[in-house]
Amino acid sequence: MTKVAESPGRSGSHVLTSRERRVLEFIQEYAAANGCSPTNREIANGAGLKSASSAHYYLTQLKDAGYVNYEAGAPRTVRVLPRGKRGAANGAAPVRPGPKAKRKPGPRGSDEVVWVPVVGQVAAGEPIPPLDSIENRFPLPKEMVGAKEGLFILKVVGDSMIGVGIFPEDWVVVRRLYDRPQNGDLVAVLLDGFEDEGTVKMYRTFDRRIWLMPHNPAYLPIPGDKATIHGKVVAVLRQV
Repeated sequence: MTKVAESPGRSGSHVLTSRERRVLEFIQEYAAANGCSPTNREIANGAGLKSASSAHYYLTQLKDAGYVNYEAGAPRTVRVLPRGKRGAANGAAPVRPGPKAKRKPGPRGSDEVVWVPVVGQVAAGEPIPPLDSIENRFPLPKEMVGAKEGLFILKVVGDSMIGVGIFPEDWVVVRRLYDRPQNGDLVAVLLDGFEDEGTVKMYRTFDRRIWLMPHNPAYLPIPGDKATIHGKVVAVLRQV
């Protein structure tokens, strides 16, 4: 078994926990055996963690402590820092970012492509996971979706929005909202106990109440005061 080439506590004041040490050891073992860094999912499996989100949490802790470095949102860029370069988070010289993952450029260059995390269909009642921990990403034109911050892709459930061209099994590109939506915005929402995650409705306010409006005569408007709004739909993707 490959051992971490430094005793705990040498990188600043941070003392490694047994789980953090196992994560570091697995990254080193994987890189030595495969010639590349592991993904968050592979770290979770190899270090005995419950999920990729747990791996993301430990990597964040280790990066803040100066033991590892990685490019946020780019799979297979995590690396254990050499002994002489550790401790940047604790006041030492800054560490240069690791190599970027190789990606195919867009039609006119990679600067015009946004890599958007694909959340998939999340079970009802579960939150959207941290976007940085999601490894499955899809390239989209920046002109279509704008800046990458806060974007994710979600699978549509149900046929309540066929009147605006959103059909079952479509994928919608959603941007997280930090303010209240505007009237007429298409929003991705969670309706607790009513529908699965991924449902899309039109946001309306009337007489100080929020209504989620379907665009299919088979469905009625839904009170939205207690709905969880995940974001605004900015594009629709469909496989033909």
